[in-house]
Amino acid sequence: MRTLTLCCACAALAIGIGGLSGCGGDNNYGMVEGMVTLDGQPLENGAISFVPVDGETATAGERIENGVYQARVPIGAKRIEINASRVVGQRAAYAGEADSPQKDMTRSLIPPRYNTKSGLTLEVAAGENKQDFDLKSK
Repeated sequence: MRTLTLCCACAALAIGIGGLSGCGGDNNYGMVEGMVTLDGQPLENGAISFVPVDGETATAGERIENGVYQARVPIGAKRIEINASRVVGQRAAYAGEADSPQKDMTRSLIPPRYNTKSGLTLEVAAGENKQDFDLKSK
């Protein structure tokens, strides 16, 4: 009897852990892929974020390399944020210290209308989703 109870407890635990780990939850996600260009050229390096419009699901994001991105994103309406920057110089990490290590100074390549003030949106569906973004710096 004790062995049967132990087996039932282990089975219940395994099922519970499986449910928590997202088994069978792929219907709640879509794969989104595409190309990001800036002024007609592939964005060399950057990041893309998929922010839920309803605030109910997690934000998803991925790197952009040579203009290409691919991300696993929860389904639903998303606001898109695209970021990229470049190093424009260096400055002292600790102001006023003569032997301070240097810190990179960067400048955003992407206008705020595509990131912090983004109006870009996408409805992510289960399965494959393709979405390219052609950004303009001016």
